[in-house]
Amino acid sequence: MSTPVETSLAGLKATTAQIVGIISGAWLMPAGTGKAHLALTAQVTNLVAEIVREHEKGPYMRSIIASCSKELMRVRFMTPWVWPNWHSISHDDPRVLKHSWRSKIRAWEALGDHSGDLLVMPNPSIGPITVDLPSPPIIASNVAGSSTHTATEFLGQRKR
Repeated sequence: MSTPVETSLAGLKATTAQIVGIISGAWLMPAGTGKAHLALTAQVTNLVAEIVREHEKGPYMRSIIASCSKELMRVRFMTPWVWPNWHSISHDDPRVLKHSWRSKIRAWEALGDHSGDLLVMPNPSIGPITVDLPSPPIIASNVAGSSTHTATEFLGQRKR
């Protein structure tokens, strides 16, 4: 039978896994997909709020949750409105060293669980990349030449 602490930590791990999945998916989305980014922002905001409600007074907090919270708060009141920089959210975000949850984050890190860590992915380049490739060579044997026979003559030859 599990203790309430184990159940609570399992819930924290499960919700963090959802957030990590959303962020990883957001990394792959093009910048122009506003409705999708809006939906992802809403989902992540709700999940982070759920974790904060349940674990703010507890002894543990995952660093990625603090990082995510920082980024969501950063863009919350920006004008014009911008999407979160999904690439700035990570389990090793240096901004969390100044977060009020830093002692809880260190306590979680002492547990040695890295299951909620995001994979390292480079920032995508901005805009399309133009590649100027030479045209492939044309091989004469692959090009149809002009025919001296008409279609009627061809069909007549076929009947013989």
